[in-house]
Amino acid sequence: MARHQGGERVKAGFYLNANSWAVTTLSGEGGTLPGGADARYVRMPAIGLLLFAPLMGAAYAMFLPFIGIALVAQYATKKAVASVRGTTEAVLDTMSPTWRPGEAYFTGSPDKDAKKADGEAVPEVEERLKRIEDEIDHADKR
Repeated sequence: MARHQGGERVKAGFYLNANSWAVTTLSGEGGTLPGGADARYVRMPAIGLLLFAPLMGAAYAMFLPFIGIALVAQYATKKAVASVRGTTEAVLDTMSPTWRPGEAYFTGSPDKDAKKADGEAVPEVEERLKRIEDEIDHADKR
């Protein structure tokens, strides 16, 4: 069995592409093998091809059920992982704090505090701020 490259001029015969397992038939005076220099071909005698082709078909028929089982298992695994990931993210989003770096609300969240119509804080907030100022002043005097 002689080895050849794609684009090479060869005589008539059967040539098996070693990369894709495709058989190229050249008849008459021969011709050029398809593909570039990276395509590798092996010249096969007609008897060898008659023995090799049914073995390829048998291997395909024998492994086809296993390929189907593997594809179904892969599909089920991807769906299960996506489901677990979605559930985990939902739970973690619920449990994670809404922390915003650089923001400090000493008197509570601004979204939860009631406001007057003109946008100023209600007296409860002012009282809480006054208590915090008093605590700071008292701590500084110690």
